[in-house]
Amino acid sequence: MIRFFRGSGAGPVLLMVLAALGLWSKHLISPPGPENLAALEPMPLWELVIKLFSGSPLAAVIFSFVLMIAVVIVMIRFNTEIFFIPRRTYLPALLYILLYSVFPGEMILNPALPASLLILAALWRMISSYRLNGMSFNFFDAALMISSAGLLYAGSVWILVVVFIGALVLRSPDARELILALAGALLPWIVMYAVWYVSGASPGELTGIIRHNLFDQSASVDWSRTLVILLVVAGLNILPSLLYLAREMPTYKIRSRKTWEIMMWLILIITAVLIFVPSVSAEITAVAAIPVSFVMANYMVFTRRVVMAEILFWLMVIMLVVSRLWLC
Repeated sequence: MIRFFRGSGAGPVLLMVLAALGLWSKHLISPPGPENLAALEPMPLWELVIKLFSGSPLAAVIFSFVLMIAVVIVMIRFNTEIFFIPRRTYLPALLYILLYSVFPGEMILNPALPASLLILAALWRMISSYRLNGMSFNFFDAALMISSAGLLYAGSVWILVVVFIGALVLRSPDARELILALAGALLPWIVMYAVWYVSGASPGELTGIIRHNLFDQSASVDWSRTLVILLVVAGLNILPSLLYLAREMPTYKIRSRKTWEIMMWLILIITAVLIFVPSVSAEITAVAAIPVSFVMANYMVFTRRVVMAEILFWLMVIMLVVSRLWLC
């Protein structure tokens, strides 16, 4: 399967679509009821989305599915443009679809999913600034996009750190670019407060909603035995991929190496947020799966130990199926 997906023909695309439909089939056949789509005090923009789909569960499933497909399409275009995995492959897309499906309860109307699309676009925008002459506005754009993602999913604001790290990794330190990035980070929130105030609502109420989404304890995850085993197997796939990347990074071209540095910083930030921020839980998989999928795909495309990679990959696929069929 890994050898099959190392290419970029129509076959891998067809199989990837079938895999996605298979993982989403339960939701498409039996959409979750409106009571399962409701969120307790969501972020303002996401509340509008929830209200839009509250009367149509199937439309909510289709909307979420289309968003996931949009993310994987942008992932493929991102690598085609930057070429930090120096081969045209659909493996990052397949791995994202698999990893996003690990927590089935977080697949439908997950606010981190549209946020992940904005974060991915921000990464692309940042890395495109490499070797641009003069002052770059790319970091303003990137901070603006990630901060806007925070209006959908509050946990995105912690990822703003990667913009300032990216500015230092990709460019020579320039105070003007850092100030522009800070302005881009603040602008969506200034606009949100202005609109909230003009609409006649209390700014204190908005502050309370933001504080709740940033710091209050999130809903607990149902840690079934099959889910725990699935996560262990996924970790066994990720570990050799990280070791391979660490070993090979010095041999990469400069822009590719800097791109991977930013990916690693993103993984580190998300891991820290998961550990230390109580409001962040399994839903952030939609964001975390982006850099992890790229790291795993890079390993699977170039490793000489294809048999071992294939075994670990199939173990993850089998446990993903088992976790859906045997919920215990």
